[in-house]
Amino acid sequence: MAQPVKKTGTYQKPRSKTVKKKKKMTVSEIIKKNIERSKKPHPKYGTSKLEKKFAKEFLDKLGVEYEEQFEAKDIKRFFDFKIKGRVLIEIDGDYYHSYGKVYEEMNPMQKKNARVDALKNKWAHSNGYKLIRIWEHDINENPKKVMKLLRDELDIIDKKDDKKKRH
Repeated sequence: MAQPVKKTGTYQKPRSKTVKKKKKMTVSEIIKKNIERSKKPHPKYGTSKLEKKFAKEFLDKLGVEYEEQFEAKDIKRFFDFKIKGRVLIEIDGDYYHSYGKVYEEMNPMQKKNARVDALKNKWAHSNGYKLIRIWEHDINENPKKVMKLLRDELDIIDKKDDKKKRH
């Protein structure tokens, strides 16, 4: 009988020598599984940590109503946020959206993202939406700049400034 294997201080059971075979699925089981999978949100279009941070630190603080992952069905693309009315917000990560790079310096993924961004810009403009793009470094390093941009673009009056103007 084989002795248990001990690796770097933690006990591990010996591996079984038998390999389990996968059960073949019937067509109806495959269809059922696909239907169940389609009910779940697509993982590729989920909300990123940066988008969650943006929503919490800016939109929630301003009391803005928003919808996450607004779908532009005719171009099969999602916008990060749709604000009540006709305003869309895109949060652009510095690396993925190649901040400060010219097209020739971008890798293939960044070039694809640049083409998708251009498509989204065009769609928003042609469908009467105002599109606000906010860079990752501004969210992390210039929050006052982002807050001012949002107040200006969304016509939100700062309560502090409003009190000062009344006197």
